[in-house]
Amino acid sequence: MSYLAFVLQERKVLSFGLSFTFFSSFGQTFLISLFVPFFLTDFNLSNAAFGSIYSGATLASAAILPYLGKWIDVLPIGRYSLYVASGLLVAALTMAFSWHIGFLFAGILMLRLAGQGLSGHTAETAMARYFNLQRGKALSISSLGYPIGEGLLPVAIAAVLAITSWRVTWGIIAGVIAFVFIPYILYVLRKTEIEERNHTVKKTSQSDDESSSNAYMQIVGEPRFWFILPAVLIPPFWATGLFLYQVSIAEQLGWTAAIIASAFIFFASARIISSLGVGPVIDKLSAQTIFPFYLIPLGLGLGMAYFHPGVWSAFVYMALIGMTMGFGSTTKSALWAEIYGEDMIGTVRSLFASVMVFSTAISPFLLGWLLDNNVAMESILLYAIGTVVIGSILSYVGLRNEPELQES
Repeated sequence: MSYLAFVLQERKVLSFGLSFTFFSSFGQTFLISLFVPFFLTDFNLSNAAFGSIYSGATLASAAILPYLGKWIDVLPIGRYSLYVASGLLVAALTMAFSWHIGFLFAGILMLRLAGQGLSGHTAETAMARYFNLQRGKALSISSLGYPIGEGLLPVAIAAVLAITSWRVTWGIIAGVIAFVFIPYILYVLRKTEIEERNHTVKKTSQSDDESSSNAYMQIVGEPRFWFILPAVLIPPFWATGLFLYQVSIAEQLGWTAAIIASAFIFFASARIISSLGVGPVIDKLSAQTIFPFYLIPLGLGLGMAYFHPGVWSAFVYMALIGMTMGFGSTTKSALWAEIYGEDMIGTVRSLFASVMVFSTAISPFLLGWLLDNNVAMESILLYAIGTVVIGSILSYVGLRNEPELQES
C-alpha cells in the first residue's frame, strides 16, 4: 500500500498514536525547561537545587515505569490510554497548584512518568500491535508527534508565559488535556477497531503479575538484551547532555548560542524526514536488519562537531543527530515486536524505556562534571564517538548471532 493511501485509510488510528507522542512533550525536558526561571524565583532555588529535584523526579519515574508500563499487556488499550491521559491531566493540575516545593517535585515526577514515559509507550505499543504488515509506516507516522511538539509548543508556551503566570499556563495546559486530548481519545476508540484489534484482554490476576516478573527476568537474562542495550541508550544519553549544555559547547566549538538555537530547525526537520523514510524500509527489510546501523548518523554528526570547520557544521551536526533520533523512534518499537513478539511488546518496551529514562538522568551529571573539570569538548566528543562505534558493533553481533546467543 502506498504511503498516502495508507495514511488516508488509517488516519483515525494513526492520529491516536500521534496525539500521544505530541502530548508526551509536556513531560519532556525541552518544554519543562521553559518554566525553570520561574521555579527558581518562586521557590527560591539555586540551579543545583532544582537540578537535584529534577533528576530525583526523573529517577523516581524511571523506577516506577516498568511496573506501570507492563499493564498495557494486561488491560484493554482503551482503558490504559485513558489512565495515561488522566495521569497527564493530574500532573498538569499539580503543577498549576504547586505552592510548595513538595508539590513541585510531585508534579515533575508525574509529568516525567505520564508524559515522557507512558505517553510514548502507549502510542508505540498500540501502533506496533494494531499494524502488522504496515508496522513501520504506522510507527513513522505516530512518532511525528515528537518533532511537531518540539517545533510548535515552545513558541506557544513562550507566548502564553509572556502574558500570564506560569501557574495559569499549566492550568491552560490541563484544560487542553481535559477538553481536547481526552475527548479525542474517546472519539477514536468509539470510531475505530483499535480496542478490538489490539491485544486480547487478559484477566488481572496474581499469575499475570508473576508472569510479568518472570518476563522481565527472562529478558534481562538473555545475552541479546545486553548486546542491544548500549545502542538503545546512547542517543538519548548524549542528546540530553549535549542539548542541556549547548551554550557551553557552542562557546568551545566557536559557535554562538543563536546558531545552535537556529540549528534545532534542522534537527526537527531531519527527525521528521528520517522517521517517515525509515518506515517503508522496515516493512521491506525488517527492523533487525536496520537497527545496528541507525547510530551511524549520530557518529557522523559528533565527528562534524569534533572537526567544527565552520558555522555551517553546527547545522549538519544537529541534522545528523535528528536523523538518528528519527530512525530510532520508529525502529526500536518495531524491533521489540519482531524479536520478542507482539504479546510482550508492552513489557519489553517499558523495561527499555525505564533504563533509557535513568540514563537521561545520569547524563547531565556526567557531562556537567566533565565540563566543570575543564575536560575539552573535543575529548568529550571523542568519548561519544567511541560509544557509538562500540554500540553499533555490539548490536550487530547481538542481532546477527541471535541463535548462538540464545543457546549460550
